[in-house]
Amino acid sequence: MRVPAFFRAGGLALALVMLSALLWRSPALAEDLVVDGVIALVNGKIVTKFDHDIRMRPVYEQARGRQLTTEEISQIATLRRKILDQMIDELLIQEDAERYKLKVTDAEVEDQVKDFLAKRQLTEAEFKTQLALQRMSRQDFVRNMRRDMIKHRLIGGVITSKVVVTDTEVEQRYNERKAEFSKDSMVQLSLILVPASMSATDLKSQIESGQLSFADAANKYSQGPGVGHGGDIGFIAWKDLAPEWNNALAGLKPGQISQPVHVQDFSGLLQVVSLKEGEELPLDAVREQIYQSLHEVKFEAVFQEYMLKLREKAVIEYRNL
Repeated sequence: MRVPAFFRAGGLALALVMLSALLWRSPALAEDLVVDGVIALVNGKIVTKFDHDIRMRPVYEQARGRQLTTEEISQIATLRRKILDQMIDELLIQEDAERYKLKVTDAEVEDQVKDFLAKRQLTEAEFKTQLALQRMSRQDFVRNMRRDMIKHRLIGGVITSKVVVTDTEVEQRYNERKAEFSKDSMVQLSLILVPASMSATDLKSQIESGQLSFADAANKYSQGPGVGHGGDIGFIAWKDLAPEWNNALAGLKPGQISQPVHVQDFSGLLQVVSLKEGEELPLDAVREQIYQSLHEVKFEAVFQEYMLKLREKAVIEYRNL
């Protein structure tokens, strides 16, 4: 089975897509205020209800025509605040990028998109099909790519120097998880992209308690590939997994389920279906792979600290959401 492109790791582009797929629009114009309404002010820049509703549209579409439970209403309210906070963070990053006068040209963005397709051997038509599964247009993807290229240029200068991975840490990870760094070592996975109106943690508990099987839950609820096939997305080489997935799956045996992972604006659950062992490789053959995996985890931690400092210095005013 061909693994859907968005669930293969490999290079900056995929990490960008996995980490952030929400739209990034310019601050609304003054004439929008009457129609849209302002739901937050960030250092004088506005976040409008109209822009926020665009982010929430997939959730509203799922809920349309249904009588929501009290729990679902609460979950949607929580998600609304979470997305608002993400929009605020985006404005803060944009503002910091402007302070450093960082820009990305149209040509640079298009080159990055072409590189993304080439590495995954995707045609333009296949790419659009994969985007449709994620409820995205090509224009959305390009916006996200531009935003994340600026973001990574910014934090590459501000943060990267603070991220240190030692040889000792690399060797320790290798000794702990040798099987995962073997040649042709693979894992067969099933995936549930949990609807925004549901709790991934609660769904995991229902499956593990025997209330329903992982396959039934995937066919009933999943918003991603593998629906109708129990969520099966086939065999993936351990080396091709995104670091978050790799860490979430560490030590799991066939039949076991990971803790929730992030897949764009969804929470995901992964189940190990089967494992395929490969030829054990020496440390030097996988040193760079292990380094990159550890580096990304540390990078994310430092990034969160950076965002906290931006928020502490910012003047943020929440209004009616």
